[in-house]
Amino acid sequence: MRTLITAATAALALSPVTFAQSPDAAAERLEAFLSGFPDLGPGYAVVAVTADDVLLTHVQGERRAATGAPLTADTPVYIASQTKAFMGLLAARLDAEGVLSLESTITDHWPDIEFPEGVDPAAFTLRDLITHQVPIEADLIVILDAYVTRIDPADYPALIAAVAEAREPGYSYDNLGYNIYGAILETVTGKTWQDWLDEGVLDPLGLDRTSARTTDFDLSDQAWSHIWTGEETGWFEVRPKTDAQMQSAGGMTMSPADMGAWLQMNLRGEGPDGSGLTASIVQDAQTIAAPIDREARNAYELPCYGYALGWNVCDFEGREVYFHGGGYTGARTMMAFSPDLGVGIGVFSNSDNMTGWLTSRTAIMFLQFVIDHEDAERWVARRQEIYPQRIARMLAIRGERVAEARGEAVYADWSWEPAAERLSDYVGVFENAGQYAPVWIETGPAGLHGGWGDLTFTLEPAAEDVFGAAKHPLDPPSAFEFERDASGAITAFVWDGNRFERR
Repeated sequence: MRTLITAATAALALSPVTFAQSPDAAAERLEAFLSGFPDLGPGYAVVAVTADDVLLTHVQGERRAATGAPLTADTPVYIASQTKAFMGLLAARLDAEGVLSLESTITDHWPDIEFPEGVDPAAFTLRDLITHQVPIEADLIVILDAYVTRIDPADYPALIAAVAEAREPGYSYDNLGYNIYGAILETVTGKTWQDWLDEGVLDPLGLDRTSARTTDFDLSDQAWSHIWTGEETGWFEVRPKTDAQMQSAGGMTMSPADMGAWLQMNLRGEGPDGSGLTASIVQDAQTIAAPIDREARNAYELPCYGYALGWNVCDFEGREVYFHGGGYTGARTMMAFSPDLGVGIGVFSNSDNMTGWLTSRTAIMFLQFVIDHEDAERWVARRQEIYPQRIARMLAIRGERVAEARGEAVYADWSWEPAAERLSDYVGVFENAGQYAPVWIETGPAGLHGGWGDLTFTLEPAAEDVFGAAKHPLDPPSAFEFERDASGAITAFVWDGNRFERR
């Protein structure tokens, strides 16, 4: 179901923007708000704009803590699920240009696709896919795309048939719809979603420090992600994703400067002359297509009532605001723009040290300053006060989760210490056809390490032939239980209920 913008909303959007406080003054107050935090490390960046002016470019800290390299306005930072808004605009353009209709159904492109019982793929359109309205879920596909490897579009139908499950009808936010849309786009056109995004959105807007491939930038120039492990051990760094982990639901890096230009385009409602991003295309991308329960909890702590093509549409003190956040291991980002207030803001953090909360609060604070909200200064003091408390609480919770997992019976007492030469017994490539990508295990200076596709982890000895796998120090371990044949050779392991056999 598609909900059109009401006449009242349209009239409001076209009316002159009025401010309780000038955007410049609001940006100054936001700068002061940010200066009140003793540490927003490793790096934190904020850009605030109107349709025609950059109000604030605040960049502090490091893009990589281990090297001390500074974060700058031109540093590409991973923006995760904010990718959906860019894909939504691309989808609107491809629809308008007759490349891939958003009103076509899933079976128009995959006639033989099998969905879970009770869900008819012929009843759902590509617009339904990218507005989270197709009532299926498939955790394996989402994990593979985001963490493990690129799924060949030709493999999607079989994977969906094998692992998808029905869910309750209606809107439910997930990555799966965008994953499927990207696969259908490549199936129909023979060209990847990354290439289409370059040609249809990024290049026309001149976003030169934005990409859906991390290999477009040198590793040393990009922001690395970070996890806070405590005062004694500091930051654990997470290297940028591989290209194979960059997915159409969350697979872009973007600089703060480019974010400003992107938000300005959304505020203007069209791209620059010659870009092909017409007012009607942008309007389609910004039009609500899925209703949302206003009472449902969300990261913005606002009543949100609709989802457009990659945007949550929310109510801020009677003003319409478009939001989308992004979160991944060691990174949190947020962007928002308000047609009613005529301002936009993007917030970047290359850590997940409670910055998911702070990035959304930074955006909300700016909006509060713009309208000169009577409680704004009280919230300034309160948010500055509780942020360190939230950091400590998050660290404690993560530590408790690790301790609980390490206490599971499968690990015994973690006293097993195999000789270094024995570790080679476990080296190899192990496969489970149902898990799509193989697991590889190697030895290194610190012992065993491995990966499921591009998702890497360390293997810590626990009990005889049992290791705990973890991606980082605050990741609760998962058990690898190895099996031997009659001769004593390792033949397989069981991980999370899945058996992988040695190739």
